[in-house]
Amino acid sequence: MTSRPRIALSLLVLLASAGAILAQSNQKDVDAVRAADEGWLKVYNARDLEKSVAFCDEQASMLAPNTPIATGKAALTEVIKADLGRPDYNIEWHADRVGVARSGDLAYTVGKTQSSFRDESGKLVSDKGKYLTIWKKQADGSWKVLFDTFSSDLPAS
Repeated sequence: MTSRPRIALSLLVLLASAGAILAQSNQKDVDAVRAADEGWLKVYNARDLEKSVAFCDEQASMLAPNTPIATGKAALTEVIKADLGRPDYNIEWHADRVGVARSGDLAYTVGKTQSSFRDESGKLVSDKGKYLTIWKKQADGSWKVLFDTFSSDLPAS
């Protein structure tokens, strides 16, 4: 085998190996983001305000329907506190898709939500919807919410 084909073959093997390593790395990040998404739901439903807010980056923003953007931990604390303070409040969400940027520092989860709570009159209100959360990888390798937005599938009232 002449040197050019040998070099070309070596480069192909190197590229295939690098691709396999990148795919494994990306899958680890996808799994970690999915776990973070599920972990956030768990502490949210445990009504743990402090741990729920701790899942958010220092610069995080929540874009909830019919309210101004809430940015920063103090503002997010108020939004989450209002949710958790509703009588019989319950929320479930499930990521249908998880993706990680090629750079490895940003990711997203997107999926369906279902929630319920009692309104001021005591009537049980139920809602189904969807969400999109952008996650930011932290210096310690953990993932935290950078942006969270969600909306209802119900017709506007």
